[in-house]
Amino acid sequence: MFCVRCGREGSTYESLCVECFLKNNRFTSVPDHVDLFRCAYCEEYLIEGKWRKFASLPEAIRDAVKRSIETKRGADLTQVKMKIEEADAKNFHVHTLSTIEYSDLKLEEEAKTTVRLKGTVCPRCSKMVGNYYESIIQVRGRERKLTENQKQYLLGEITSRVEEAQNDNREMFISKLQEVPGGLDAYLSSISLGKSIAKTLAEKLGAEVKESSTLVTQKEGRDVYRVTYLVRLPAYMRGEVVLHKAKPHLVMTITSTSTKLLDLKTHEPVNVGNMELHEVKVIGKIEDIHEAVVLADSKREVQIMHPRTFATVEVRKPQHFEVSGETVRVFVHEEDVYLVP
Repeated sequence: MFCVRCGREGSTYESLCVECFLKNNRFTSVPDHVDLFRCAYCEEYLIEGKWRKFASLPEAIRDAVKRSIETKRGADLTQVKMKIEEADAKNFHVHTLSTIEYSDLKLEEEAKTTVRLKGTVCPRCSKMVGNYYESIIQVRGRERKLTENQKQYLLGEITSRVEEAQNDNREMFISKLQEVPGGLDAYLSSISLGKSIAKTLAEKLGAEVKESSTLVTQKEGRDVYRVTYLVRLPAYMRGEVVLHKAKPHLVMTITSTSTKLLDLKTHEPVNVGNMELHEVKVIGKIEDIHEAVVLADSKREVQIMHPRTFATVEVRKPQHFEVSGETVRVFVHEEDVYLVP
């Protein structure tokens, strides 16, 4: 084969020898300038229509310039080296050295461009600054205030769920998170996010969820609503004692649909639907369960020192209950003493 331009014999590329082909072809092109938009709040960069996070400005510049390089059809861009020179705070001169493979050829090309850094505000931060929200989660206790431990748990659970959602969609965010009399309110950017978190809290805490919506406006002929999810925590907590069917029961575990109780007289477990326990009365908190000194132990009874009066009291032992130390845990209700496992 021979070159149609110079007549040289040998390998040809598009009917040209290597020298003529390389002399008349360029394999990459770089625009005169690249505009790089950076959000003034989150400092993420808009590149190819997507907001992206980078560890540093030079890293963002390199990514933007590399994406701006166009290659000749059939050419593969295998490597790009860059040298960045700061002209001023908003302009950066970038020298590129690109390595290209075309057919069985491997070559390098140099180019220059200028990256212009421009400030803006991304849609997400614009919404956050404007306190935008589509849903509210209102967490409330039932006939009791939230404890500090509950508040910390709820804050951690809500923020971690939002962070997980942001991995798939950066438009998910908390607009406002605040303590209010009787509970906690979370203002969220999305209805689906609010619904998902409310469902998770209900499953983990055995809470009841009620949903209500408010018409806010119309957009493109469609009604736009804000949705409030009221998450009502049960009146009881794990480790507390409730009065169920007129008998003291220890709360063992709580799920989204039912609660496992332990009859303190017989130590028999029972599963009760959460709906049946909405009006249940808490008769003892965790701090109301005391240690009592064991004075004597028999097959059916244990003799203890009353934790309040210090009198000697005999308590009937539930089936399978065993004394394993010098003290036992007890709960006192209306002069009756119950052994707590």
